[in-house]
Amino acid sequence: MEKGRRKFVMIAVVAAFMLAAWAAPSHQARIEILTHDRQDANPHQMQAAIKVGMIGFSFLYTWTSKLGR
Repeated sequence: MEKGRRKFVMIAVVAAFMLAAWAAPSHQARIEILTHDRQDANPHQMQAAIKVGMIGFSFLYTWTSKLGR
């Protein structure tokens, strides 16, 4: 992919996330990827949040460390 097109795609992705965050009732886009086993009482997780002015992004990712139970 050429450099100009890559920059355009990156700007479009950032703009889409900002629009999604602004359109949400709390002005915060929440992305949750839950890949852990439902029987796992204490799954591993990674959580991050960024707030810039009135717009915020929240990301949650969970996983199970032992898949062969």
